Amino acid sequence: MQGETGNGEREDPPALQDLQVRGRPVRTWVAGAGVVLLAISAAFGGLAKAEEETPRVDAGTAVDAGQFEVTIQRVTVVTDLKPLFSPDEGGALLGVVTKLELTDKTGTTAPTDLIRVLDVPGIKPTDAPLGTTNLRDQTQSPVLTPGFGEDVAYIWKLPKATELPRQVTLGIQHYTFGESVLDHHEKWTKDRLAAETTVAVKDNTK
Repeated sequence: MQGETGNGEREDPPALQDLQVRGRPVRTWVAGAGVVLLAISAAFGGLAKAEEETPRVDAGTAVDAGQFEVTIQRVTVVTDLKPLFSPDEGGALLGVVTKLELTDKTGTTAPTDLIRVLDVPGIKPTDAPLGTTNLRDQTQSPVLTPGFGEDVAYIWKLPKATELPRQVTLGIQHYTFGESVLDHHEKWTKDRLAAETTVAVKDNTK
């Protein structure tokens, strides 16, 4: 608003840079709020950038997922994988076969959230697999050794064996190494999708 001086003349309002709150310029408060927002954002994974799209790759392409190098090899559906995994009655199993190589120096199990099924009815993108297995020796929840690639299958339940997908879109989770802001412990944490790939499904139920 414009005010009037004692002689009847109107005076212009103070510019933004001249306004003060509690004795400090407004622009100081604005800048401080921005710093706090960035600090909180960094602590919990950073601000999402809507303009950034997840890279798309073909099956058979090695993907840098931070803690792992991941290659989606094939996707199949089967009626059963006894004695390791079995579907619900009337259902089937979806298997995503990957080549995993640990890039870290410390051995670890293949994480269940490394692969996501993004577009199959009956499976939510956040659903963990029924389990994982090493194709070499059928070990469940296999431990990966640094520098040594393993063929690891991720298995999900499909609710209906009569409604099988012809192709699936998969997301590969990326992990970053850093210090936790809560306990200052260094660890790998997931931060974004490293890549997506669409793969034809081989029907092995017949």
